[in-house]
Amino acid sequence: MRFNLVVALVGIMALPAGTALAQSSRDACTLMPMSELQAVLGSAPTQVEEQGAGTGTSFCHWRGADGQGVQLHWITAASQGIVGGTPLEYFTQRATARKENLGAQNVQDIDGPWQAATLVDIKEDNPDQVRSVSLINKDDTVTVETYGLDVSVTRSLAEAVARAM
Repeated sequence: MRFNLVVALVGIMALPAGTALAQSSRDACTLMPMSELQAVLGSAPTQVEEQGAGTGTSFCHWRGADGQGVQLHWITAASQGIVGGTPLEYFTQRATARKENLGAQNVQDIDGPWQAATLVDIKEDNPDQVRSVSLINKDDTVTVETYGLDVSVTRSLAEAVARAM
């Protein structure tokens, strides 16, 4: 779905003068409940990486003692800078493209405590068991990616994050 420039300009002009699109002071590392991480990665998951806290686009990565991992990427609606459409419309476009690129057998829409979500679970040639749930909730987009964990765990972690948003 493409939006023309006139619609984009009307959307910008509809904002009251002086309105700023605020960035969130939260970050990806605070969205994942530690109790959930401990349940799937062990009692002391290691935070491997953190980027972009408070910028509107943040990333966090944790690893368990047995090599499993969880990554969380969060993009606020404001930081996406979408003009001429809604975050949900943009998310739906990206989900359609993901299905076309990876195949419908590997990407499915899933219901849960969010506006929309897709689960990517590559069925063949995926020895690291990499899976992800991309979701939109309150117009912010989050991707929870896991490796070495069951698909049900990936989905459960995504649900926990959506509830924390």
